[in-house]
Amino acid sequence: MRRILFASAVGVFGLMAPTVASAQFSGNWGAISSSVAVATDYTFRGVSQTTGNPAVQGSAEYTKEFGPVTPYAGLFASNVSFPDTSSSGKLDAKIELDLMFGLRGEFEKLKWDVGYIRYYYPNSDLPPAASQSLDWSEGAVKLSYDFGFLTALGSYYYSPNYSIASGSGHYWNLGADVPLPFYDITLGARLGHLRVKDNANLGLPDYTDWSVGINRDFPELFGVNIALTYTDTDIKKNAHLENKSNNSTGTLNDRVHDTAEPRVILAVTKKF
Repeated sequence: MRRILFASAVGVFGLMAPTVASAQFSGNWGAISSSVAVATDYTFRGVSQTTGNPAVQGSAEYTKEFGPVTPYAGLFASNVSFPDTSSSGKLDAKIELDLMFGLRGEFEKLKWDVGYIRYYYPNSDLPPAASQSLDWSEGAVKLSYDFGFLTALGSYYYSPNYSIASGSGHYWNLGADVPLPFYDITLGARLGHLRVKDNANLGLPDYTDWSVGINRDFPELFGVNIALTYTDTDIKKNAHLENKSNNSTGTLNDRVHDTAEPRVILAVTKKF
């Protein structure tokens, strides 16, 4: 059985990614926003989705306000590269396409978002209908509150069958964004924890990830935003992996561990 790095990402550019620059169009029919970004790595929940290589990403979202509630539907795309732990090569998956929809709203300084995300990996060498498909789905609940001197954030994600037939998956994340009093820089920090039912299938133990970084808009520099982020996990080499469904066990593959090592990521976004 192949044990591979789990699939990627929601939240488009993730927690600690730069503020997404976008082009927006609006009218009585609703609004469309879009964005593009280039980063030295694509890291999702502390684990590289490009085996430490650069990523080019884009997104588009449609919204339509109905009083205090705003329905939305969006698309996210990125290049990906996952290690194949059954050989020295990589899996055939090269593209990630995420489809998402949900509702969001705002009450005074409290913002909320309830949504659903589907992750697709076209042309991967694992058949989409197979029990170990890279494709998977999850629901999300996100809250944020603006205290003025900082914005507190919290989110919870649940999947009935996490990537690679890993059973139920739970991910929690807490964080804060703090506007610094100089150069219009924003400081951000995140702390997350992933727990799945069958770690041996996923190829990763339950783990905690964290990140800290800064980002700043540069309207005078072609309208880009630049972010610099440090991210890490508590994943250790030779971690014990357990499949609670059939009582099988395993050991974390070194090539998967390498994707969870600490790294510094530079990301640039730009309007188009």
